[in-house]
Amino acid sequence: MSYNSNVPQAASKRSISQKQIRSNYQAIYAAFARNHAVLGGENQGQHNVLTLRDQAMVDPVTSATETAIYNKLVAGVPNLFFRPSNSQTPIQMTYPSISVSQVAPYASQQYTFVAGPFIFYSGLLTGVVQNQLVTLSPGTTLLYVGLTALGVSNSLISNTIIPTNIAGTSFNIRYETGVILQPASVYYLAIGQ
Repeated sequence: MSYNSNVPQAASKRSISQKQIRSNYQAIYAAFARNHAVLGGENQGQHNVLTLRDQAMVDPVTSATETAIYNKLVAGVPNLFFRPSNSQTPIQMTYPSISVSQVAPYASQQYTFVAGPFIFYSGLLTGVVQNQLVTLSPGTTLLYVGLTALGVSNSLISNTIIPTNIAGTSFNIRYETGVILQPASVYYLAIGQ
C-alpha cells in the first residue's frame, strides 16, 4: 500500500474515494510509524530513531535563526557534525574510533575524542631513552603534550623531562642531563585537533 496524492478527485463519488482516502491514511500511518512512536500512544509523534543521510561532503547553509546537525564523511567514515547559526564553522561531534585499554595501569597509547574536534591521547611509555620519537595514531595535529616521569616525587625533577619537536602527530622526549636515569617510564597526555 502506498500513498496516492491524487485522492480524492473533485469529481470522485464518496463511495469510491472513501476507500482511497482510508488507504492513504493507512499509508501515512505506516510511514510515520517508522522512526516515531506510533500515533495514539503515550509519546505519539516523538522520534525514537533519527537517521541522517550523507551530505556528500557539503556543509549545509544555516541562517541567523537555525542550526544544523548532519552526517558527513571524514576519510570515508560517517561522522556527526553541528553547524552553528549564520553558517559558522562546523564542529565535528563524533570520531571514527577510540582506544581505551582495560589493562592496568595504562597501555602505551590510548585515545578518545572530544567534540570541537579535539582528540585526547594518553599512555605510559616504558624504557624511554633520550630524544625518543613518539608518533601517535590516528593522525592529528598536536596542540599540547605533557610528560611526567613515573615514580619521581620531587616537583623540580619531574619538570626536567620535556616534549620537543612537536609536529603533526609526533614529538620527542628529552631529559635534562644528569637528572633522570635512562631508560625511564613516562606518562604522557597529548591533545590534538
